[in-house]
Amino acid sequence: MLRNLLGRSLNFTYRRGLQTADREVTDIPDKLFSKVQIEVRGHDKAVLLSYTNFIKNACSLLNIETSSVRHLRYSKWIQPLLRAKFARKKYKLHYEIRTEKKQIDLYHLTGSTSSTFLEYAQRNIPEGVAMRVDYTEICPLSEPVQKALTQ
Repeated sequence: MLRNLLGRSLNFTYRRGLQTADREVTDIPDKLFSKVQIEVRGHDKAVLLSYTNFIKNACSLLNIETSSVRHLRYSKWIQPLLRAKFARKKYKLHYEIRTEKKQIDLYHLTGSTSSTFLEYAQRNIPEGVAMRVDYTEICPLSEPVQKALTQ
């Protein structure tokens, strides 16, 4: 009885102990992106080079149009510290951490293609690398603007 109630409320059909969801066709149009910008950051240049080559190869296999890899200016974190807790000022050490940045643009993607590709790229991201993604979506004009243009 409980199985029948759950099956009806969740729109599932049970056959031989397996559940299959009822398929519904939706008329929601897929989003279109003119540009998807991927920026990767990390401390190791070799790892970033390897990962950007991986992204370029994946895009070429999937026939996704890309730009060349742009090398952005690195950001530095500098911290001068004393060698010991009670050392004199002249015994300072200089710590510096550089964060390298690289950027790739992907052009003319649909929403499903971009989400699938980004999921694949993020699953294979190496340790110590951060990714930032910016979308430029193509939207239709609003109705008042369309009416003004047609008049």
